[in-house]
Amino acid sequence: MLLSKRFKASMLVLLGAASFGILSTFVKLAYSYGFTPGEVTGSQVLIGWAAMWLISLPYWHTLKRVARRSVFKLIGSGLFTGLTGVFYYYSLQSLDASFAVLLLFQFTWMGLLMDWFLHGKSPGRFQVAGVAVILAGTVLASGLWMGTTKPVNLSGAGLGLLAAASYTLFIYFSGKVAVEVPALLRSSWMVTGAAIVVLLIYPPQFLWNGSLAEGLWLWGGILALFGMILPPYVFAKGAPHLDTGMAAILGAVELPVVIIVSGLLLGERTGWVQWLGIGLILAGIILSERKSAVKRTDPPAGKL
Repeated sequence: MLLSKRFKASMLVLLGAASFGILSTFVKLAYSYGFTPGEVTGSQVLIGWAAMWLISLPYWHTLKRVARRSVFKLIGSGLFTGLTGVFYYYSLQSLDASFAVLLLFQFTWMGLLMDWFLHGKSPGRFQVAGVAVILAGTVLASGLWMGTTKPVNLSGAGLGLLAAASYTLFIYFSGKVAVEVPALLRSSWMVTGAAIVVLLIYPPQFLWNGSLAEGLWLWGGILALFGMILPPYVFAKGAPHLDTGMAAILGAVELPVVIIVSGLLLGERTGWVQWLGIGLILAGIILSERKSAVKRTDPPAGKL
């Protein structure tokens, strides 16, 4: 029974990570239609924020039961969702994309370290091996092995690592903060935090400059679905039943999805070495999850 619940939680986290992997392709498509990063990012979070609160309408009657401290914690947790995208976008301005992706994927070991330092849960040898395999696969799948990256820009590298740290914190707080609150409400408050930080950085000029009528609403809606609605909800449902390190490792499925979707929709070619990298990433995930599922003995975190 515990294994079944853990498997469901793992599938939810994988679904959330895969949704994040779809984003970059649609962002590129939106850019190709002439929309700016501020318009694309701002419309995504604003549409996502409005949609999440509409979807959670059946739970509005319980809003008064949620402690104010929990609300502030959830909003604060959501800030990391917005900051991940902001840091990653700025890192891409000065780094080669393959190197930026490699930096972002440092969250696979950051999650293990966070569990170790905060909760004393030292990673098992299979988890360590899984992370090593995932990072090796990431190097191959990202194209970094081709040696075509630009000289490393230190500020860009710092932003890439900040994106990884923000993503790690998002995963951590998804599983730790206010887990007693219904998942839809938790997601809505977290998306509120993401909207606050992004709209402070990118003021919503698209609301009055005519971009929405020119088609921005479509791209913003697609990105909101896969970036602001589905991932926070499934992470809120699944992450409380997993260790932070395990959830971070499962999040590595994002890169294979990026490569597959960009190949299908953008026509970007994927060589056999990149496919080998994708295979290694999936193998690392399976290795870590299988052993973790066998070793885990602590009780489940409530109904899934």
